Amino acid sequence: MRLWSIHPKYLDTKGLLATWREVLLAKKVLEGNTKGYKNHPQLIRFKNYFEN
Repeated sequence: MRLWSIHPKYLDTKGLLATWREVLLAKKVLEGNTKGYKNHPQLIRFKNYFEN
């Protein structure tokens, strides 16, 4: 996932749009509004960061 690995200043238009889609998917997963990607390591790390 680009969301946690690349700073946006290094992305072109296509990369920024892909990152935006990843953000929307991550938001849905963290809100419990999707069945997929619940156990993705980056999402687990992100969730744990905000719980502490």
